Amino acid sequence: AYAWQDGCLDAAMLRTICTNSLASADPTDPDNILFPSGYLDTDTNTCNLGCYFNQVLPWIRNNLRIVATDWLNAVESRALTFWLRNAAEFSHREKDDMEVSVVSLSCAEEGCDMTKESCICEFTPLPNWVYAMHIPRSSTNVAIVVSPTCAKFGEGCTLHAQELYHFFHTLYPRADITYNVITATSSWYMRMITADVLVCPPGEGCLLPAIARDAYTYVYEKTSPTVSTWLTCTPDNYLTRLTVPTYPPVFVQGDCRHLRARIGAWTPDLALASSLQYSSPVDGYLGCADTNFVATAEDPYRPPTTYRWDESVWATCPVEVMTKNELCTQMDRLGLTRMLFVGDHTTMTQAISLASILGQNSEISLDTSVVPNFTKTITCDGSTIGSFELSYIRNDRLEEPGTTPSPGFPNCGPTNEQYCYPWSTDYSSFDGKQLLIVNTGYHWADDWQGYITNFQNFVGLIDDTSGANAIRKNDVLVFRTSVPGHKECDLHNGVYAHYGEYCPRIVNGAFWHWWGELPPYNDYAIRIINEWNLLNTVKNGPNIELLDPWLMTVLRPDGHLSGSDAGPSCTLDPKECMLYSLPGPVDWWNHLLVQQLADVGTHLENSNPMQAWR
Repeated sequence: AYAWQDGCLDAAMLRTICTNSLASADPTDPDNILFPSGYLDTDTNTCNLGCYFNQVLPWIRNNLRIVATDWLNAVESRALTFWLRNAAEFSHREKDDMEVSVVSLSCAEEGCDMTKESCICEFTPLPNWVYAMHIPRSSTNVAIVVSPTCAKFGEGCTLHAQELYHFFHTLYPRADITYNVITATSSWYMRMITADVLVCPPGEGCLLPAIARDAYTYVYEKTSPTVSTWLTCTPDNYLTRLTVPTYPPVFVQGDCRHLRARIGAWTPDLALASSLQYSSPVDGYLGCADTNFVATAEDPYRPPTTYRWDESVWATCPVEVMTKNELCTQMDRLGLTRMLFVGDHTTMTQAISLASILGQNSEISLDTSVVPNFTKTITCDGSTIGSFELSYIRNDRLEEPGTTPSPGFPNCGPTNEQYCYPWSTDYSSFDGKQLLIVNTGYHWADDWQGYITNFQNFVGLIDDTSGANAIRKNDVLVFRTSVPGHKECDLHNGVYAHYGEYCPRIVNGAFWHWWGELPPYNDYAIRIINEWNLLNTVKNGPNIELLDPWLMTVLRPDGHLSGSDAGPSCTLDPKECMLYSLPGPVDWWNHLLVQQLADVGTHLENSNPMQAWR
C-alpha cells in the first residue's frame, strides 16, 4: 500500500491509492479505501473506516467543489447558488436568482457495460409525495437527470422519469421542467453539485456529488447489505451537511401540510353550500354582495359560496370546512391563547372572514373614518384555554416607521399613502403563547429591493423578539402567500378548471397594481423561510410555517368585490378585482389554516422532527 504522508494531497498519490483500491475486490483488504474493515455493521450501526478514506475524502470534496464552481461560471448566467456563495446572511438573495432543484435517478450498481444488451441494474423509485416534500414550491427550474445505465438497464427508470416530468408540470406550474439522460459523468455530477436542491432515490450516482454539497441534499439509501454504500459511514461533519431520510420513506400524518391545496380543483356542491354561509352578514363593502343577494329556488345561495376544494392527488390530505369546535380544539391542543393577524386589506379580509365563520363579526367597522383594528374573544367551552383572542392589526407593509396613522392620515409607503399601525410591541409583550399570521407583498409594487429588505427585517425582528422574551420561542408563526387579482373579474361567473386556464390571463404592470410581481415575492419569502427554518442551533425564534392558498385562489376569478354577483348597488370605481366579497373564496384560506394547525399539533404530539417548509 502507498504510504500516506500528512499534508501531501497530490494527484499522483490519489491515483496510486485508487488503483490499489480498484485492484482489491476484498473489502477487508487495507488497500480498499472505501471499506478497509468491511461494510457497515448493521447490528451495531458502526463503521471502521481506515485512514485512506478519511484523508482522500476531503481531497475529493474540495476538488469537486472547485470544478463545480468553474463549470457554473462557464455555462450558467445565473448567480451562484446559496451553498456555493457561503453567505453568512440572507443578503445574497436577489430578484433574478433562479432556484434549481434536481432529481437524479441512478442504479444501485452503476458499473454496467453499456455495450452489452443486458445488465443487472437495480432501480427503486420514490413515491411522488416524497419529491413534493423536498423540492421547494419556489423552484424556478426542476430538472430530472437520469444516468445512461439507469435509462438502459434500470427496470422502470425511464417510465418513472417520464411520469415525474408530467407530474412536476402540475405540482410546479410556474417552473421550467426538464428531463434528460446525461451521457457525460462530469456534466451529470456538475448538475447535481450546483443545484439548489438535490433529491436522490437509492443509487450510486448521487454519492460523491452529495458529499460535495452543503445543504438541501436528500439521499435515500437502502439498508440491505447487497446494496449498502459508504455514504452512511462518512464522518459526521459530512453527514450533517445532508439528509439521509428513513428508507422506505414513511408518511407522517402531519406532513399533509406540505401537500394540501397544491393540486386540486373546485367542484360545485350545493349540499355543502349551506354550511358555507355566515349566521350574520358582514358590514360594509365586503358584505354588500351577500346582503343584496336574493335567493331563488334555482340559486339558493350566492354562486361563489357554492364550491368546495377537492384534492386531485392526495385525497388523504383534504381541505375540510372548519368549525368553531375544530378551531378551539387545535388552539387548545397547541396552548394558543391569541390569534393575531397582521397585514393589509387582504389580511383584514381573512381576519373578518374567520370572525364571521365564528359568528363574531358584529361591530367590525369597514368605515374608512374608523381605525380598522379589532379584537374579539372566542370562547372554547370545555377546553383548557377557555377562550382565545382573535385580533387584527392593519399594517400594509409589515414595517413600523415610528409613527401611528389615523383614518385619513396614512404614515408609510414611498408616497406615504399606506397605513402601518404599530404591531411588534403588542406581539412581543403578549403574556401567553400565540399564533401570528402575517402577509406582505401587495404594497411593494415593483420595489424588489424594498421587499427583500423588509422581509429580512421581519425575520430579524422575530429573532430579536424571541431572544428578549423566551415565551415567543413557543409561538406558532405563519406566513401567508400573496394572491394576485383577476383581469376583468366582472365578466366571470365561475371558476377556472386548472392553472392552464388562468395562465393566459396573467397581467402585470402599474395599471394592474403589479400583480405579476406577487408570485416572485412569494418565492423569495419561501426561500428565506426555508433557510431560516434550517438555522436550528443559531436562531432564537420558532420556525415559520407557510399558509399557501395561491393555487386555490388564482382559480377563483369569481366572487371579487366587482364580480358579476355583486349587483349594481355594490359597484366600485375603479373596479376591485383583487379583494373578495364575504362569504367567498377567502373563507377557504381559513379552512386551510385550521388543517395546517392540526398538522403542526400532530407533529408536536408525536415528537416528530418537522420537515422544513417546501
